Amino acid sequence: MSVKKLINKSPIFHDRFISSRVSIEFMQNFDYTDSPPVTSSGTPEPIDDNAQNKLYDVLMKNQILGLGSDFKHIATQRLTAKDDWYKDELDPKLLFCESVAIQGRVAADRFSLSPAGGVDTSQVLYPADMQRNIPKIPYKVLDAPELQDDFYLDVIHWSKDDVLAVGLGRFLYLWVASNSKVIKLHEFEHNDSVSAVAWSPEQRHLAVGSNKGFVHIWDYPAGKELLKSKLHNSRVGSISWSPHSLILSTGSRDRTIAHRDVRAGMASDKVLCRSVEHKQEVCGVRWSPDGQHLCSGGNDNKVLIWNKGKLETPCLRFGKHTAAVKAIAWSPHQNGLLATGGGTTDRCVKLWDITTGQLKNSIDSGSQVCNMVWGTNANEIVTTHGYSSNKVGVWRASDLKCMAQLSGHLSRVLYVALSSDGQSVVTGSGDETLRFWQVFPPSKYQQEEQWNVFPSKDNVRCAAGV
Repeated sequence: MSVKKLINKSPIFHDRFISSRVSIEFMQNFDYTDSPPVTSSGTPEPIDDNAQNKLYDVLMKNQILGLGSDFKHIATQRLTAKDDWYKDELDPKLLFCESVAIQGRVAADRFSLSPAGGVDTSQVLYPADMQRNIPKIPYKVLDAPELQDDFYLDVIHWSKDDVLAVGLGRFLYLWVASNSKVIKLHEFEHNDSVSAVAWSPEQRHLAVGSNKGFVHIWDYPAGKELLKSKLHNSRVGSISWSPHSLILSTGSRDRTIAHRDVRAGMASDKVLCRSVEHKQEVCGVRWSPDGQHLCSGGNDNKVLIWNKGKLETPCLRFGKHTAAVKAIAWSPHQNGLLATGGGTTDRCVKLWDITTGQLKNSIDSGSQVCNMVWGTNANEIVTTHGYSSNKVGVWRASDLKCMAQLSGHLSRVLYVALSSDGQSVVTGSGDETLRFWQVFPPSKYQQEEQWNVFPSKDNVRCAAGV
């Protein structure tokens, strides 16, 4: 027999794939769990994997990008179970069962292919850092004798250079956070006192309003007074600089807002224009972060929005507060978003969208809202309160949910300022104390610096003595 015939007669083995139908008939052959819900005709109800995939998408964006609050409308689209078959806890002895209770999960979650199946939406709406623990005790307390217990004043402001300006009666003090050094910058006349303070955005100039209607401007590095001008006929209760330090706006008890163009020179008394629209005292003024709008709140319960190009006439009017509006804060995270707080008979914190002119949200805080700041490291608002709680509140801006209430002051908490790193706030009260609270988390840049094992070039130069 030839070799060719032997080869032809030799068995040939092929690696052939034999399909398995086990996965197709899984529910029939391996029915270790209850059957999914069925319709009236006996066919299984369709499983909405698309909704679960959207939920999983929210989960990923929360954990990686920190965008949970922006996708709340997606995550809250939960499926509704029509039967009670899934409410009972499964037997943990069964092979394909979970060993924990699964009460509250919807019917289709167990049969969904999404990794987020069965996850409670409240656990993924917000990143983990938004569910942090806020310390309830201040990390520093300073005595502030003669700190006035007056709702209409604003005598505390924290600069980006970590210098805190405080008005204590007739005296203007500076407290340097880096070394706790105290500097007495100025002493007013016996019949005058500090009523408002505000650092310029570039931190070089400090504007100070007095009870007699004068506005002073100091050059902090040079330590000298550049301007003393009587811009109002009564006390100056609020001061705000435009973002590029071009316009200085002051609100007064004389019901007007004076706008001064800083480019005209510090020694000039010339006023750019005056806003005369409030019927009573102007309690608060704040420029928006983009410098396009100014917000003013008055003792007439009105909130007015002024356009930079036309400061004589307001472009928007909000009249839903029922008490004086002093607390004003613009969002540094969303353009055109504004928060305001009302006095004793109002007690509400309201969010406005000036791009649409609509009220977005409102909540009764339970007590007089005296002041507020909007966090830069987190999308949260810190409010200070008077009658009758005397507390500090921390609110999530997306839904105005109260995240914490900080107590310690014995009188109305009238003043608040944000630190240069955006992590702390200082509050001042009629109990003549300043309390420092660690409220916000570090920014992403600060977190990266904290875990950076290699120092920056500046640190190396300092270490090398260059």
